Order: sequence, then C-alpha cells, then structure tokens
Amino acid sequence: MRVNVLGPLQVVAEGAPVEVRGKRLRWLLIRLAMEPGRVVPADRLIADLWPDEPPVGGVAALQSLVSRLRRTLGAGAVSSHALGYRLEASTDVEEFARTRDAALWRGAAFEEAPFAVDEAVRLALLRDDLAGLEALAAAHPLREDVQARLMLALHAAGRRSDALAVFSRVRDALADELGVDPGETLAAAHLTVLRERVSRGNLPAPVGSFVGRDADLVTLAELLRDNRLVTLTGFGGVGKTRLALTHAASVPQAWFAELDSAAEPLAALDAALGPNPLATPVFSRLGSSLVVLDNCEHVVDAAAALCVRLLAEAPDARVLATSREPLGIPGEVVHPVAPLDLDHAVRLFAARVGSALDRDVVRRVCGALDGIPLALELAAARARSLSAAQLESRVDSRLRLLDRGARTGPARHRTLRAVIDWSWELLDDAERLLLARLAVFVGGATAAAVHEVCGAGSRRGTPEPGTPASQRTQDHRQDQDLWETEDLLAALVEKSLVVRAGERYRLLETVREYALEQHRTDPAEHAAYYVALAEQNEPLLRGPRQLEALKVFDAERSNLDAALAWAVRHDHGIARRMMAARTWHWLVMTKRFEEIRRWAPLVPDDPLSEVLVSLGTPEAVVAAERLWQEDLPTALCALMLTSGQIWGEAELGGRLEALADRLARSADEWMRAFSVLIRGIVAGEFSEGSAPQAEVAYRAALKGFRAVGDRWAVVFGLSCLVMVLVNRGAFAEAFKAVSEARQVAAELGEPESVLVPMSVLMQAARIKVRIGDLAGARADLELVPASSLDLDQARVALAHGEVAYFSGDFEQAVRLYRQALDTTDERANQFRATVHAGLGLALTRLGHLGQAGEEHRKALDTVNRSADGPARAMVLEQYADWLLAQGDPRGAEEALDEAERLRGGASSDPAVVQLRDRVRAEVGVDR
Repeated sequence: MRVNVLGPLQVVAEGAPVEVRGKRLRWLLIRLAMEPGRVVPADRLIADLWPDEPPVGGVAALQSLVSRLRRTLGAGAVSSHALGYRLEASTDVEEFARTRDAALWRGAAFEEAPFAVDEAVRLALLRDDLAGLEALAAAHPLREDVQARLMLALHAAGRRSDALAVFSRVRDALADELGVDPGETLAAAHLTVLRERVSRGNLPAPVGSFVGRDADLVTLAELLRDNRLVTLTGFGGVGKTRLALTHAASVPQAWFAELDSAAEPLAALDAALGPNPLATPVFSRLGSSLVVLDNCEHVVDAAAALCVRLLAEAPDARVLATSREPLGIPGEVVHPVAPLDLDHAVRLFAARVGSALDRDVVRRVCGALDGIPLALELAAARARSLSAAQLESRVDSRLRLLDRGARTGPARHRTLRAVIDWSWELLDDAERLLLARLAVFVGGATAAAVHEVCGAGSRRGTPEPGTPASQRTQDHRQDQDLWETEDLLAALVEKSLVVRAGERYRLLETVREYALEQHRTDPAEHAAYYVALAEQNEPLLRGPRQLEALKVFDAERSNLDAALAWAVRHDHGIARRMMAARTWHWLVMTKRFEEIRRWAPLVPDDPLSEVLVSLGTPEAVVAAERLWQEDLPTALCALMLTSGQIWGEAELGGRLEALADRLARSADEWMRAFSVLIRGIVAGEFSEGSAPQAEVAYRAALKGFRAVGDRWAVVFGLSCLVMVLVNRGAFAEAFKAVSEARQVAAELGEPESVLVPMSVLMQAARIKVRIGDLAGARADLELVPASSLDLDQARVALAHGEVAYFSGDFEQAVRLYRQALDTTDERANQFRATVHAGLGLALTRLGHLGQAGEEHRKALDTVNRSADGPARAMVLEQYADWLLAQGDPRGAEEALDEAERLRGGASSDPAVVQLRDRVRAEVGVDR
C-alpha cells in the first residue's frame, strides 16, 4: 500500500486507488503519514485531530477512528503500540526525505490538514520551494513563525526588499486585525534582514550532508539565547563538533578554536581570531560573537579556566563548547548529544553508500553501530569493499571492522578503536576497572546491580556476624561502598562512556565490546545476582506487586538470558533455579512459549524442563510424575497445559481432584484459591450435570484471587466463568464478566499476551455476536493478533463464521466453518465438535439437511469422547435443531432433555428456549 500526501491525499493498494471518506478519517491518515515508520503518540493524534474541542472520551474516539481506517484500508494498515499508532505503508514523505526527488510533489503538501502547517513549511524549505513557502504564508497570513521563515528564505535568495515587504505587510495585518505588534520571532527575522553583511569568523565550510539533528539545533538556539555557556557532551564520534559548527553557521559572527592539539587553550583562541597587529587583548576582540571551543575533554581544566575568564571579560560573547564531559563551572548548561535514532542513522548511511545495499541489511548494521555518526561513516567506507552479507556478518566485531578512516582526520577519529582509546586514557584506574566490569551486563543495569556485581558489594564477602555494633559498622560500610559505586558511575556518565536512562545504566554496544576485551567481567557474580533477583520477584507475580515484578522481568530480560546462558554451561544448579524462577513469567504472564522451547532442552535434571521437552514421548509420563508432586505454581500451570497429552481424561480428572485436596491444605491463600479453581475445572470439564457447581467454584476462586491481588488469576477465573455462562445462555452476565477480564488484562499490558483458556478478545467477540452486536464483534476480531498456531487461526475463522451465521450469510458461514476444520487436526476434539455443530446449523438453514446431519453426527462422535458434560450439552442442543427440521420432534425433545441432564440445568439461550418451545408444540400436535 502507498499513501501520498505531497499534494491531494492519494491511497493506492495493489495498483488500484482507495477512497478515504470523511474529513477526520482523512486527517488521521495524513497525520500518520507525516511521521512514516514512527509510532505517533495517541495524545498528539487527539490534539491534532480535534484541535478546537477534544472529545470527552478522546482515547475511545481515536480507537473508533482507527478501526474505521482499518476497515477502509485493511486491518494491517495501522498497527497498535503501547503509546499510539503507526502507519504500515510506504509514503511519498518517506521517499522524499530519502531522495529529495522533486517529482514526488503533486501540489501543496497536507493541504487538507490544518495541523500540518509546520511540517509543510519544513518540507518546503528542504526542497528549496520558495513558491510553496510563499503559498503557505499567503494561506496563513497571521502565522508569525511561517512569515518569519519566508522572510529569511527570501533574504537568503537575494530578495531583501521582498523580505522587508513581507514584514511590513504582516505588521500592518497584526495591527489592523489583532491590535498587536510583531512578536519576538518575526522581529528577530526583521533584524536579520536589516543587518549589513559582517564577517562570519573562521568557521570551516561544511562537507557532506547533516542528518537527524533538527531538534538539537532548535534546542541549542534556545539555550544560547538564554545562556552564555552551553557545553555539548556525548560519546566520541557522536557528532558534537558538526552540530556546533552547524549552529554557529546560523549566527552573524562565530569563531572556531580547536583545542585538540593546543597546549594552551587561550593561545588556540588567539590564533583562531587571526592576525592582531595592534596587540588587542583576546577577549576584547570578541564583541558579541559566538566562540566554539572544540574537544575540551583532554584539557578540561584549562578549558574551564579559559571560559571563566572569557565570560567575565567579554560580557557580550557566548561560548559553545564540545567535550566528552562537562566543564563543571558556574553558569554552564549541558546539552547531551545522543546517537542518531535508527531512521536517521539509516538515512546518513544511505547518503554515504547510495542504494547499493539492501535496506533491511542497512537497518541491522546501523542498529549494531548504536547510531554513532563516525561509526556509520567508517562502515560506509568499508561498504565500498565488502558485500552486504560480509558487512552484516562482521558488524558485531565493530572494533576490528572499523579499523580504517579518513587519512586527514584527527588521529582519535581515524578508527572506532581510537575513539574509545582516547576516552579510556582519560580515566583513572578505578573508573577503568568499573567500566571494564560493566561489560558483564546486557541491556543495562540498576545502580544496585552494578554495586553488587561490579562494585565494592561484590568484593565484601560474608557479612560480619555478631553484635548490633558490628552490624552498624557493616551497614555503614555498605552505605559507603554504594556511594563509591554511584560516584564512579556518575563519573563515567559525565564522561559519555555510560548512558543513563531513568534508573538504569548501560554501555553502548561499541563501548561494551571494548570493555569485554579488558577481561575484567565476572559472569559468576552476575549470574548469582540475577537468579536471586528472579527468585525474589517470582512470587510477586501472583500478588498486589504484580505490575512491579513484571517491569523487573521485562527490564532485566537480557541480563536474565545472559545469566542463564552462562549457567547452562558452568553451573547447573543456578540454571535450574533460573528456569524455575522465570517459567511463570514466560508461560503465564507473557505467553513467551518460544523462550521455554529455547531454554528447556539446555537445563539438565529439571522436571519442568523435561516435561516440556519430552511431550509426546514415553519419557513424558516419567517426567510428569516427578512434576506432579510439586506444589509450585509453575508446576500447576505446566500440568494444566500438558497433562491432557500425558494422561487420559478419566485419570486426569482424578489426579486434579487429588491435587485440589492437597492445595486446599496449603497455608498460602493463592494456593487455596487455585484449589477451588481446579475443582471448578473438574466440575465443568470432567463431569456430567455439574455446570452449576463449576460456576459456584469459579466465583469462589475469583473472590480468593481478588483478595490476594493477582490480576492474571482473576482474568483466568473470569475466562473459565465466561465459558460456563455462555454454555447456559447467560450472555448479558457473560459479557459483564468478559468486559471485566478485558479491563484487568489491559492492566497487565497487551490483553492477548496473558495465558487464559480462551482469548479475551475472542470471547468478547463471540458474546457480542449472541447479543446482536455484530459490528462490535467484527471490531474485536480485528484486534486479535495474528498467530502461527493452527488452533488460534481456526478459532478466528470460527468466530468470523459465527458473525456470518448470525448476520444471515449462511453460505459464508459454511466456508468459514470448513476453513476452521481444515486448519486443525483431529486432536482438537471439543473445538472440532463445536465447528461441526455450527456447520450443521448453517447447512440446515440452507436446506442441505443430509449434509447437515452428517456434520451433526461428526460433532456427536467427537464430543462423546469427552467427559465434558456442558460441551456435549451444547452439541446436543444444536443436533436437536436438525432433528426438528427433519421432522423428528420426539428425537429433538430427547436430545434437549439429555442436554439439560449433562449440563445440570436448562439453557437460557434465546435460540435454545425458542427451539424447546417449538419442539413442545410439535410433540403436542403429534400426541
């Protein structure tokens, strides 16, 4: 699909135009296309789409609009993310950003969208489209920022008188219509145009394109407007110098002093100012210029002293310094320069190598290089002599790959290793030791983790036993050690070698590779810390601190993986502990089955791993018997997932009863609630006539789970309850329960990521079908994520078939039901029985009674292999429908009576109630 907005909105899918109707729907598409490939936050979308008065339910209104857009363009056109939505289509905006191809423009960009003026102006400036900028200014005569941009563009084009005429026109319009004078932005543009040409100083001319720093340039201009000293900090090669020079080129007068090779910064500044025949003092020559002091880090004390003098003796001058660490003097404002984001890194790399490499390869290479511009430049140079496959295969060995650079560049920038060598030499011994040991972490770490694994905490040994006095001494020592670790971390952050994000510290992968070469890491300490952290947080996953524990497992995923990977090779005890501590998170809270499949074969002598690895083999029974004796929640859930493949229904029902008895005696409240849930499962799925008891048990279990604060268990219990309620036709009550399940699941993250008997969205859709909300059912089904599992795909087909059936499209229902059957194998007994029965109903409505009867017989044959009374009851009720259509009311009556017995009560499903009434009437006539 292609979305074009550089002119009237145009959507093309598979070569054919797609019409998008409705102003706000078109606005939404345009707004998403303005940021191709990026997630646009929901709050920004709401603000732009409803600029005058946002709707009361802004999020709901936006969701509805997104659903409408998906129905128009296809379900995959817009993807949902935690913060907002992303357009999954190519755009001419993206192509123009990459190629600057003027042929892409078909008229005024975003002409329908009032919120897009700033972006339209930016693009007009990018393409040097002065006529387009004039048209935008004419369309928005009182937008002072737009008029100021036009004035500066006209002035740069040599049309000084036209620029002044714009100011005169806007000033008069502001006075006449609003009664105000021009604001600061317009006045500043006017002053720039009025100024005579002055010397710009000694700035070197730019070479090559400058990518991805628009926001930095805006921030830098604002900082230097309000402050006299701004220091750009960041990792070597991140682009501090280029950013400083680009900003300096926009001011009337700027001087550039390179401190790299200067023994004395003041002498470097004096030399930068040029000949001084009158021997005028350096600072009095600066006037109101901007001074760029580059590469201050290796002479940081002297550079700081120079700035103190300069700011005092040249009161109108400003200083823009670049350094890998702050200067640390009063009045300094520090602006960290981050690596490029992935999109801009790709743009920079592509600009250097052209379009010779595959775009996916380029993205992977740029991601591996941390978005560091110098690394990207060095890699682009290597791309001229390496194939795409060679470049990609070697990029993880960055320091060796990027070992050659520009012959004329500074020595510290000729290779990637030289960049880090330069910073490494500036560290003291303690900083070097900590930096080297930080390489043991993957994906960053908290200060506490760094202290325990790398700091003094890791070397402290066994705590001193004994008296309270010795304990106080120990506590004081721990506090001092933690302070020492945090001080060293702070120093490394200041020197741009460690990145801090919130409470976490991490190394760029480039720095981590260098640090690993120092051979100071201690993976045993790392593994011991993280297995203890996992064990500490695992029980919290089933209580009120559940969300907190989830954040820990997600944040530390890479470290936990690294610890487990080390343990399976070196310490099987830690490996088994880690497996036990992580499986609940993988299996229940996030459904990361691929993680279990990845790790279980590697962990020896672990009952849980053995069950999961040996499914479908004779060894599975032996492993399951060992696991059966465990009361661990992980073991319980694994047994619920796998025991049906190990034992038959009769044996399994008895085992579950025995397990429930054992758990009921537990001192743990969660275990006792789970025992009640198991009793509900036995009553509902392994018994006849016990659906009412199952419903009672599920409600009691929910009460227990709510008391202990386990959201997952509440969702699981509600899902079980919904199945019982739907089975007896209590659709309104079931909808209330599934709505609660959906709300609680959303608190855990993505509702479909938690393990439940049936997808919450699927349950909601199927209930909506039965209460007549077909549009709502379709909307919910659109939100069900794609799955590679056959049964999941078949369930989606079944749900769509039910939508078709209840909307009266019986032929479509037949096609979808058959698709569901084709997708699953014979082992999915109850599911296939449900589909066969539904197919029989649809064929009956089409008058194909012979085919319908065959499907009902298949449904009965399949479901009768199960001890699930309620499931058999539903199949019998649908079979009764066919019997009545066949002219056998007495047979239908017998089937309905047997369904009541199997369920333990009559169904209140309106379709079943109506069928019962018709059967009774027919039987009465028969008699």
